[in-house]
Amino acid sequence: MAIVTQQTGQFSGYTLTELRALVLKNLRATNTVRYSPTGGAADYDWVDDALNRGQEDFVRETLCLATYAIVEMKANYRTYRLPWNFLDLEAAYFFKSSYTYGYEQLVITTHNELNYQYGDWRTATGNPKQLYVDRTYGNIGMFGLTPIPDTDGGEISFDSEYGQVVQWVCPTFTFASEYGVIIRMTDTDEFVMNVDTGVVAQAEEMDGNVFLEYYRFPEELIVPTEGLGVTGAQYPEIPREYQKALVYYATADLLASNPEDSAEYKRAPGYHKRFLGEIETYKRKRKKNFDGQRPMRRAAVWNWMTNMPHQKSLP
Repeated sequence: MAIVTQQTGQFSGYTLTELRALVLKNLRATNTVRYSPTGGAADYDWVDDALNRGQEDFVRETLCLATYAIVEMKANYRTYRLPWNFLDLEAAYFFKSSYTYGYEQLVITTHNELNYQYGDWRTATGNPKQLYVDRTYGNIGMFGLTPIPDTDGGEISFDSEYGQVVQWVCPTFTFASEYGVIIRMTDTDEFVMNVDTGVVAQAEEMDGNVFLEYYRFPEELIVPTEGLGVTGAQYPEIPREYQKALVYYATADLLASNPEDSAEYKRAPGYHKRFLGEIETYKRKRKKNFDGQRPMRRAAVWNWMTNMPHQKSLP
């Protein structure tokens, strides 16, 4: 069984250089002398740190970035690592070629629910039916499966004509592709990248493995460095119409760290409020992508569905 992923295309919006300039504009500064650890005129360490933390906060609050991971199953292993950039789980599936539709969605549950429903969930083996959030080991989350897989899943490989596996990824450059993560039991995370525009990466040997759809943290905005595989101008990963939120966050953060100038310090809350406003605007207007005026008729009773608490919380 093959799984495919389409290349996403081109990043756009503000570059890292432009974001830096806008932050300095809001700080009423022409250089970074006052806002750098070294007092240098072009030391953007603190500025970049604030921009990246702003992007992480925006993504954490909006869940605007999602991708997938393929977790290779190992016979008699109950728990597995989540991706290093994992933020929240959207859905999980177990693939078996013998199933009528291939993929079977796993029920997401907890230890307490399993204790209440199944006395043997810690020892039962077979094809996984339920997924539960396990402990956090270091700063990497874990998840468990029940029943415990009783056979190894297929070893994931990619057709080199369409995709390649790399050990390090930074997709925030001019032309970039979506990536997925392969999680192997005895290895580090690997990233699957498309090799050309308009083609798909094709993963073979999905049989007996778990497929996760999850929300992730953004890749870090960094200065391109030779040897890291990063080329071109750096762009934020969040939607371009909300990228100014990063400038608001960084401005507020740097102003709040400058208490010796009371006039500048007092400007910080205003910029932080703008940042929060961008988050609320996203949640209100963008959380339901492609939710246009559909040319169809439906009963009025459906109106109450959108007002239910669990519906309101959906991204």
